[in-house]
Amino acid sequence: MSVTYGVAEYPEAATSAVELINYAEIVMFRSKSNGKGSIQYFNSEILNDFLENVVIEHKLKEAMGMNCFFLCYQPQYCTKTHILRGVEALMRWRDIDGNIISPTVFIPIAEKNNLIIPIGDWVINESLKTYAEWKAKYHYSFKLSINISAIQYKRKDFVSKLLNALKKYKVDSNDVELEITESVLIEDFDDVIQKMIMLRDYGIAVSLDDFGTGFSSLSYLKGLPINTLKIDKSFVDTIMKDEPSRIIVESIISMAQRLGYETIAEGVETKEQYEYLKSIDCDTIQGFLIGKPKTNEEMEILLSKQM
Repeated sequence: MSVTYGVAEYPEAATSAVELINYAEIVMFRSKSNGKGSIQYFNSEILNDFLENVVIEHKLKEAMGMNCFFLCYQPQYCTKTHILRGVEALMRWRDIDGNIISPTVFIPIAEKNNLIIPIGDWVINESLKTYAEWKAKYHYSFKLSINISAIQYKRKDFVSKLLNALKKYKVDSNDVELEITESVLIEDFDDVIQKMIMLRDYGIAVSLDDFGTGFSSLSYLKGLPINTLKIDKSFVDTIMKDEPSRIIVESIISMAQRLGYETIAEGVETKEQYEYLKSIDCDTIQGFLIGKPKTNEEMEILLSKQM
């Protein structure tokens, strides 16, 4: 057994018993996020974060039925040929006040209260619908990459719902790539593998996102039926000034090539980064240097130029 503590003291935190108990509970949940057997004392920053999350959660529930979400698409290009390899669908949220709320803020909240399930379903359907329209209009073949939450991926009906969406919008499964993070691997590894094999059998590619920043167990990696490794932006940011980052990136690319995986470097923002990644045979680049996330209209302009 282990004990996790949340502590709120009188009179610094509050002056009534009810408030003290409530605040102690709030910081106890923060303590849990730090691991078992930890202790967390109350401070105003934790309370402010909690209250902000409550507000965002309330707005998020309202947004579900108000068409506040939209998608942008970030291009991915072949490093050596500059041919459009595909696009990554990126979710955006504009609240009723017109403010754009970052996915890094609302996605963790959506995952905690399971709103990520209907949100994830919306992303799949909306991106496939748009992709089908582009394919019919421009007749250009490219990959559609869709981010999948670990919670969404672990649902028993995930594969069947995805296949139904592909059938509904008449999208070829070979045109779709699912991006999952390493957090998916932590629990129920056998189920994760079984679903990956099922997806692969249907022709759907799987990309391991943010590689090198999370679980990163090479013993698990060798058994994963994936197609692509995405090198995290945190490594790309420092490859021109940090020797360990260069060693790690070169090792990832070399390992991926020998395992038969494609590599995509995220967050490429400078010509120097691009030239270096090209020199070490990174297959694909993605980032502001070659293309910021684009609206539907901007993507149509881009696709029209590919014809």
